[in-house]
Amino acid sequence: MVETFLRATLLGVQLGMTLALIAAGLTLIFGMLDVINFAHGALYMLGAYFGAVIAVNLGSFWLALVLAPLLVGLIGAAIEVLSLRPLYGRNPLYHILLTFGFAIMIQGAIVQIWGGQARRIAQPDLLTGTLSIGSLNYPIYRLFVLVVSTVLIAAVWLAIDRSNLGILMRASAHDTEMVDALGINVSKVFTSVFVFGAVLAGLAGVLLGASRSVNPGMGMGIIIEAFVIVVIGGLGSFRGAVYAGLLIGLVTAYGALIAPTLTDLFLFGLMAVVLMIKPNGLFGTTEAA
Repeated sequence: MVETFLRATLLGVQLGMTLALIAAGLTLIFGMLDVINFAHGALYMLGAYFGAVIAVNLGSFWLALVLAPLLVGLIGAAIEVLSLRPLYGRNPLYHILLTFGFAIMIQGAIVQIWGGQARRIAQPDLLTGTLSIGSLNYPIYRLFVLVVSTVLIAAVWLAIDRSNLGILMRASAHDTEMVDALGINVSKVFTSVFVFGAVLAGLAGVLLGASRSVNPGMGMGIIIEAFVIVVIGGLGSFRGAVYAGLLIGLVTAYGALIAPTLTDLFLFGLMAVVLMIKPNGLFGTTEAA
């Protein structure tokens, strides 16, 4: 019983940190650009497919882990520069409809190019097998995903809170005209934020694509979980995305242990409770990323 509980806890933390990686990009884009990016799940899916193709053709998971997110970042840059940038300052509904359209187009392109069959990214030999933690045997690959996700989340958190880049990002979000008047190219800052969010989504796609099925429906499934996390944590709050990601990961893992068929009910019930108590989310009242 104790071993089962520990396994579920580890799985929940690992899942939570990976979901936080996806939701962090989503909430950064909203917090800085005021854009609700419905295409974020499609970019995650694109990262998984790019990773699968690179891993098969180049025979290296590690190259897939590096190259696939960069390719997704390039596509993110094209989306932001060519379509979103002209719409800044307009009704947010334009952003929602545009990014929703991109999500549908990317999914359609994936089915057209790679077909509807599920595939998987092969795990490297170095990360196969299990590691003994006391009496618990846990897959090495899942521990690798946990470590990578945690390190990345910590690095992004520090960069936003402590670096000059983080200060510039927050200033650009709060007073665009003032920052622009100081001679800083705000458009480049916004593009960088969108590309960075896309890279995080693509990276999460490769990481989870080696432990889950890579299929054309994975983007829609993950965007729902990511939005639940962003809503619970507070729109635009990076800290909220991290804590809510952990919370959702643990609820998912324990829910699967207690009543697998009711896991979605637990997630949306939790979101409803949080919204009733704190309508702006756990950290969404005054914090700006």
